[in-house]
This record gives sequence, C-alpha cells and structure tokens, in this order.
Amino acid sequence: ASGDTDGLAPKYAVPDDLPVIQVEIAAVEKMSATVTRYELRSVDGRDLPEWTAGAHIDIVIAPEFLRQYSMCGNPADKSRYEIAVLREDAGKGGSKLMHRIFVVGRRVFISKPINHFEMDETATQTLLMGGGIGITPMIAMAHRAHALGMSFQLHYSISSRKSAGFLTYLDAQPWANHVHIHASDEGARADLGRILASYEDGHHVYTCGPDRFMDGVMTAAGQAGYLDAACHLEYFNVPEQPEHENHAFFVKLTRSDRTIAVGADQAATDALADAGIHVDVKCSDGLCGVCKCGLVAGQVDHRDFVLSAAQREQNIILCQSRAADPDGTIEVDL
Repeated sequence: ASGDTDGLAPKYAVPDDLPVIQVEIAAVEKMSATVTRYELRSVDGRDLPEWTAGAHIDIVIAPEFLRQYSMCGNPADKSRYEIAVLREDAGKGGSKLMHRIFVVGRRVFISKPINHFEMDETATQTLLMGGGIGITPMIAMAHRAHALGMSFQLHYSISSRKSAGFLTYLDAQPWANHVHIHASDEGARADLGRILASYEDGHHVYTCGPDRFMDGVMTAAGQAGYLDAACHLEYFNVPEQPEHENHAFFVKLTRSDRTIAVGADQAATDALADAGIHVDVKCSDGLCGVCKCGLVAGQVDHRDFVLSAAQREQNIILCQSRAADPDGTIEVDL
C-alpha cells in the first residue's frame, strides 16, 4: 500500500558465465541453391569467445531443433562467427526451417565453441580434404594454417560448381593458391591415392563430408602409410553400422567406489541417470563427445565417432560404448 517493494521478491542476477550466448544474424549469403552462409555477431558489439580451427557450435533453430554446425570463418576474428548450412530437403526439417527463418536481425541462442576436431599445428604437411558441405571446418583450418605459415593443401570435392558453395569465397582468400577444386561433372574427381601418396612422418590429413568420401580418404591414407594419430575425421551424421549384440555389463565409479549395473537394453548414461548420477548428454549417438569420460580400467567395445584409437586408451563415450564382454566391468573416472 505504501509502495515499498523491498524484500517482496528474491533478487535475481544472470550469471556471468552462461552456457549459451545470444547472437544476432548479421549477414546472410546464399552461396548456391542449397548452401547458405550465416554471419553471427554479439548483440552488444563485443567480441565473441575465442575458438580454434575445427570447432563447431550448437544452434537453437527452434525448440525442437538443436543442430551442430562447423565454424568456417577465421579463428583470429573474434568479432563474428561464420557457418554454412546445406538445406537437406529429405532431412528432419531443421536445415529447411533455418533457411526459411534465419534472416538478418534475428536473434538466436548458440553454445560456446566446442572442438573435437583439433588441428595439429606442429605438422610438417597438412592435407585438408572437404567433400561437399564438409568443406566448412577445412576453411577455418586453412585460415589458421596460413596464419602460422604451415605447409598445407585444401582439396574441395564437389559434384558440380553450380551446386557448390564457397567457390568465390575461396578464390578471394590470401591462401587461394593452396586450394584445389575437384568437380565430378568436369571429370576432375580427386585422385585420393595420388594426393595422399607421399606420406612422411609429421604429415596429417583431415577430412569431413559424406561417409563414402571420408571412407575413401581414410582408405587412401592407410594405404599410403599414414598412422592412425595422423588421420582425423569428423562426421556430420551417424554412419551406417553393423548390427551390434548388446549385453549387460557393469560400470564401476572410481570416485565413489560404486558399481552400477547396465542392462542389455540400456546405455551406460541411462543406467547412471537412473542411479542418480548425472552425466551430460546431448546427441546420444556417439557423435558430439559431450558424455566423454576418463577410462580407468576394463575392456571396452568402443562405438563412438569422436575418439581416435589413441584417445580410446584413456577415454570412453558413455552414450554408446559398452564393456567388451558379457557381464564385464569397466571402471570410469566418475
């Protein structure tokens, strides 16, 4: 009655370190009939969080559509993030909606940059192999490699120049002389065996694109003698996999000395959640790496698409991987 409002409601303050960032779409460029590039900037004009070549961001397109997109800009430029999106008419609808509603001025929420596809900056030779929209992380790597004065090649495999994005963009870069375009309809399909033939210690190859393309790159790299630690790939979607026979197993938690039973019809993350143990989960497909956990002991049937063979010796992706043997036990750093 007197107009005094003190103490009537709890004070609320937004934390300084939120897990998401609100950004504004600052530019939209239709690069081809199906590929559009988006430029994202902070709403207050400040620099965005730092990121490294190979990183991606999660974008909330709509409440039912959370999607990951590789960052294709220059990591040295913190004033903006750049992504490119392929409209997939046969997909689940996220990319189609994005192409329709993401216009200049729209504000959207994104995650901070996440990187499971780091570039080895000590490499003596770097081959960047992008197939279709898989060119996006390769562009960021090319920017970084050029800035460091690294020896590198960027190979862009496309079905046709008409359907491809980034051709004008690539031609305008100061490292354009490192770019090689392979258009199938021009009879210029990439000769992977030749490109990857001269392997030496210190060489690294990175690839992203359709599964068939990446399989070809990895096969050629293996035939050329590339070590597993020198081969890097990033999946956009879960590749086709053979049928797995699941069996029950146990997860031992090092920090609490608890052992959790995982049913044959459960993922380890589900069993842990049922036991009141929180593990961050996002994709549940073994693609994003959010549920990565330290592996202490035990034989594991690794079913993820994130970790290298070397990383699997000390880590596990809990949403997909399981104990290798029925009723086996794996010990994790939880």
